[in-house]
Amino acid sequence: MRHVKILLLSSLFASMLFGLSYEMSAGVHDFIVNDIKNPEKRPSHIQSGTSHTFGLNAALWIRHTPKEGINLLAKAQVLQDRDKDELDKDHIPIWFDFFLHIDGEIYKLNKYNSLKWYVYMDNRQNTVSCIEREVRQHIGAGWQFKNKNFTFALNGYLGFYYIEIDDDTPSTRGYTRDELDNGEASNAFEAQLNYQFNSTWSLHANLKRYFTNAGFNELETNYKINLTYKNTNSFLTKGSSLNLQIQYHKYNFDNFNIHPLPILPWDNDALVEFFVRTPIYSTD
Repeated sequence: MRHVKILLLSSLFASMLFGLSYEMSAGVHDFIVNDIKNPEKRPSHIQSGTSHTFGLNAALWIRHTPKEGINLLAKAQVLQDRDKDELDKDHIPIWFDFFLHIDGEIYKLNKYNSLKWYVYMDNRQNTVSCIEREVRQHIGAGWQFKNKNFTFALNGYLGFYYIEIDDDTPSTRGYTRDELDNGEASNAFEAQLNYQFNSTWSLHANLKRYFTNAGFNELETNYKINLTYKNTNSFLTKGSSLNLQIQYHKYNFDNFNIHPLPILPWDNDALVEFFVRTPIYSTD
């Protein structure tokens, strides 16, 4: 129920703010798992190589972006897959992605540079790549450079990282239920880049790397790129946008790999989405 807590927290926080906007998005996606290595054929139906799983998705977004003050962005997304490869044999082909991002200014150094604080929470559940649940909850601070069209930031976070792997595929490789989850204190480093090409086209790129606090062992590396076309014509609702987004997750399963075979015959997944995002309500 952690995703419910994220939504309740974002709704409670949002209710105290003015200038809120609510948006809906809908689109198509391809969930990709690369470099599958399954020479022992355990489980026997999984083929080595690359898996593509296509589907549909929809999301609700809450945004608060004043000229000055606290910025908030929350998303609750449901994704429906056409699961033909069955990387998880008993997978129900509906999964969820939630996040809450809040930031504000600590101190403005000069016209272009500032110090900022951040709260970031996200949760993925029941993915095709056998991630049964992943929860990351962090607070942080960092430096931001911003001018008219370009923003760049470097941030550090402290918090908690939890991941649970579905039992179906690991059970064929010698793993039991009590060996499938891990949660611990963690830290993260982030680089962000935003560039506004013109009034319609913009690019967002993000890199996050998660590490354990004890031993500084790597847990996960994420990359995200979003290319956005904001509508200025009549073929979409005013304020709507077309988005091409790519997210890549690289996991370190060393803490899990205690039997002769690794817990999964892969350690990554990627989500490629094309979606339309449309305003539905604003408190302005």
